[in-house]
Amino acid sequence: MIRIFCLLILLICFPLRADSTTTLTAGDRIFLFVPGEKAFSDDFTIDDNGKIQLPEVGTVSIAGLTIRDAEQKIKQILSDIYLNLDDFKLTLKEQLIRIHVLGYVETPGTVSLKPNSNIQLALAAVGGARPGAQLDKFSITRNGISQRFNYKKYLDTGDISNLPTLTNGDTLFVPVSPLLGNIEVDFDAAAIQNTGDSNKKNGLTLFGEVRNPGTFSYKPEMNVVDAIMRADGVTRYADVTKIRVVTDNKPYIFDLKTYLDTGDTQHLPPVKEGTTIYAPIEIDDISTTVRTAFVMGEVKAAGAYEIGKTTKFIDVLANAGGPTRFADTTQIKILSETEAPITVNLVEYTKSPQDYDIPLMKTGDVIFIPEKTTVNVKSWLKITDDRSIKIIGAINIPGRYEWSPAMDFMDLLAHAEGPTKRANLTNIRLITEDKDLNKGHDVSFFNFQNFIKKGHPKRLLPRLTAGMTIIIDELPDDPSDNKASWLRQAPKDSIYIFGSIGAPGRYAFNNDQGFLDILSAADGPSNEADLQEVLITHRNGTQSHVTQLNLSEYFRTGDESVLPKVVPGDVIYIPKISKASDHHAIKIIGAVYTPGRFNFNEKLTFLDLLSMAGGPKNKANLSSIRIVRIPKKNQPSAQGHQVLFFDLENFIKQGSPKSKLPKLTYGDTIIVDELPHNPSDSKSSWLRQSASDSIYIFGAVGSPGRYGFNKEQGFLDILSAADGPIGDADIQELLITHRNGKKTTVSRLDLARYFETGNEKLLPTVLPGDVIYVPQTTQAKDDKTVMVIGSVKGPGRFKWNRKLTFLEIFALAGGPLESANLSSIRIIKKNKNDPNSIIYFDLEKFIDRGGNFATLPTIRAGDTIMVDELPRDPSDNKSTWIRQNAEESIYVFGAVNSPGDMPLIVT
Repeated sequence: MIRIFCLLILLICFPLRADSTTTLTAGDRIFLFVPGEKAFSDDFTIDDNGKIQLPEVGTVSIAGLTIRDAEQKIKQILSDIYLNLDDFKLTLKEQLIRIHVLGYVETPGTVSLKPNSNIQLALAAVGGARPGAQLDKFSITRNGISQRFNYKKYLDTGDISNLPTLTNGDTLFVPVSPLLGNIEVDFDAAAIQNTGDSNKKNGLTLFGEVRNPGTFSYKPEMNVVDAIMRADGVTRYADVTKIRVVTDNKPYIFDLKTYLDTGDTQHLPPVKEGTTIYAPIEIDDISTTVRTAFVMGEVKAAGAYEIGKTTKFIDVLANAGGPTRFADTTQIKILSETEAPITVNLVEYTKSPQDYDIPLMKTGDVIFIPEKTTVNVKSWLKITDDRSIKIIGAINIPGRYEWSPAMDFMDLLAHAEGPTKRANLTNIRLITEDKDLNKGHDVSFFNFQNFIKKGHPKRLLPRLTAGMTIIIDELPDDPSDNKASWLRQAPKDSIYIFGSIGAPGRYAFNNDQGFLDILSAADGPSNEADLQEVLITHRNGTQSHVTQLNLSEYFRTGDESVLPKVVPGDVIYIPKISKASDHHAIKIIGAVYTPGRFNFNEKLTFLDLLSMAGGPKNKANLSSIRIVRIPKKNQPSAQGHQVLFFDLENFIKQGSPKSKLPKLTYGDTIIVDELPHNPSDSKSSWLRQSASDSIYIFGAVGSPGRYGFNKEQGFLDILSAADGPIGDADIQELLITHRNGKKTTVSRLDLARYFETGNEKLLPTVLPGDVIYVPQTTQAKDDKTVMVIGSVKGPGRFKWNRKLTFLEIFALAGGPLESANLSSIRIIKKNKNDPNSIIYFDLEKFIDRGGNFATLPTIRAGDTIMVDELPRDPSDNKSTWIRQNAEESIYVFGAVNSPGDMPLIVT
């Protein structure tokens, strides 16, 4: 298979074996390989002048040159225009010879032949020799020397040696036979013999539509039929009813058909020596015999036809080949000179021919079959007003259509390919012109949509008449406000809605729609709408009146009887609420689409209010939604406000029951925070991110810092968010401080082993609040280190750089132990002479106040961080009372085993 493929490639690339010394001649086909140029993708043929036409260059003469010389010449010419011609090559695709064929041939001229072609192939290329060519005296001219040869001998023997060989530039000449004379005529040997055997004076001359016209000898017993048969009869184009006979200079009209039908010799005109007979062509004269009827229009073979006394209409129509596919068979006309025109409906005739009354055909009757009108034929002149109907407007193919009494409204609508999508089917207008022009026209209306929905009987469709105009209006282009085409919409078909609505305006309306339909079409009430004071002005009656609607009551009860009946022409007004009372409102602010203040009732849930605010935005932090609750009047204001947190994201994912939603009350404020705008380090808005939703990652990573994190994410997520470990990271000694449990623990991770094995069990579970530290592999110098000692999990000396904060260094040491005194951490500066050589830092206070990084102490190279341990007194809580906030404690005194402050558990 590979060998065959390679052979095909060679045949395509090298179609003709020719060495570089082959001489190019006129007719040769060459290929020029110019890489990257589409203009050289086709072959070039050398013309008779030995030139080729090159793009951007023009004509170049290469005939007579070898392939190598021609290639160099063309390459030199193209080098002035094209730069890269290193791979240029000229390939001879096909070498032809040019032969000039002249003389008595069908199409003399110059032809291109393949080498080794003979004389017969050259003649075939010009269509062959013409009848009358002298085949035994062909000549060939080469270099000005002419040579004769006998082509007839070659045709008789098939011996190719009788033919000279052809070379490029030869001229082949075909002479004409001297028997043809000086005037060129069609050569027919039989015709020469059949042109007659007598002269004009003593014979009969026949011409016209006869098979062998000429002058023939006369015999005494001959009649005109014998004379016609002497000329082999008439042709099929002859008009045998109007044969002209001239005898003794007197003309006669001979009807051969009548003579053959009757056999009456009285119809034969006299003939004698010198008589002239002419058979005219049928189309040269109109056939008007005593038994002729005419068929014209859309039939297979229109024309004049002979009829008898009992010939019927259908007989003549069938004789004419019947109607074509373009014929209108319902409007066939029979025209008569003596009677009124008769209209024949061939469709009805075929249903019951015995009941359809059609008179017999008479001489001179004309059957006219008109052309039917199609959608593609736009000429309205083909249909008269008394059988046409017009349909315009929002229809797929509006126009003027042919009308029939059998047509109903559905037929016409289907023929126009139905209404468009924007058609107003509830108010179709039908215009009927009165015959008395002074009375104008009548307009009626038809609700087609109601007809379809309610399934009315067919008799309720509007009755169509000839000349009627049907108008189907189009619905407004912009349904939100109808202002795009409000002039085209009648007021009686409109309803008006104003006030605190999404899209107030003028809307199309019909009796099938209701109050909720127009309310939803106008995008519903806005947030500031007063649903308890909706006003409806009813204008359709004899006197306008106003009704009031409490729409909120309908929403609460679902009672359909509350909704008013509205019809086209009515006006709906939804006022704006004057002021939302705080004691009956809930405020929603933050990352929602329509923040604001909303009226509250006990049936509204958290999700209801969130949807009223348009729902959360894409960047909303759904895992920590705050609900701020102001104390009621009966509650002491000293307690301040209460803040509740709700994880909506977890509620959605776990499919929690509705009872898990937070219970809201009037006066609450719902705050939906936005996720940080810069997820790479969260520093752009870190104050807006709660510590409970954050995770810390420090050390040799691309972007250390504080990141938003939730329980759905894992270790690799936070590592990739921090741009992963950098080049000098020690991925075999990663430290993870787990701070979310009752007891802080530190675990180690060999990340290199995970990358080598892919074992997911090696990855630790991290949660918000945890700290991840990726150490560096290089050894730290003494002058570039910070020491962390005391109650930490991994005390030691750590490499310092300017980007490290106190928390990051603290994380490098593994974080504090449970017994660490975080309220009084000492930082000992390296410079002893500095009056602030010892700095105290309260880490607990830092965490409780939201973690303001600006308050963190600055750590320099050589500093020492010392974390003291709390006193140990396991008998009561006094060992850790310093770490316990007063607001989380309860005090017990008196006759108890261990008076003091105990932790307060809030349930």
